[in-house]
Amino acid sequence: MSSKDILSVIIEGVNTNPAVSKEIASWDKIIQFKLSDSSPYYVHVSQGKFVLEDGEKAPAAATISAADAVLTEIFTGATDPVKAFLQGKVKISGDIFGAQKLTGIISKARK
Repeated sequence: MSSKDILSVIIEGVNTNPAVSKEIASWDKIIQFKLSDSSPYYVHVSQGKFVLEDGEKAPAAATISAADAVLTEIFTGATDPVKAFLQGKVKISGDIFGAQKLTGIISKARK
């Protein structure tokens, strides 16, 4: 499965979880994912819901750049996102705290 496929399943769970919806209710952000070996996609967080779309969307609050395999490992919990960032496997531009909060929500949804 690609990172986008895994993220899609996670988002379905997030969007049906009232606790998470409440946590992100005030968000209105676009998080862009640029993959070195695949097509880009983005997540738009608005009104307590995540929407996953293909392509690029500007302006993005944060852009996360990595290989698809690295994002797959992060989304499945096989790799710690902070460790991947510190090792240079993931680059983040823009709102690093928004990107960090997104990965925290993804971690909660996996449990």
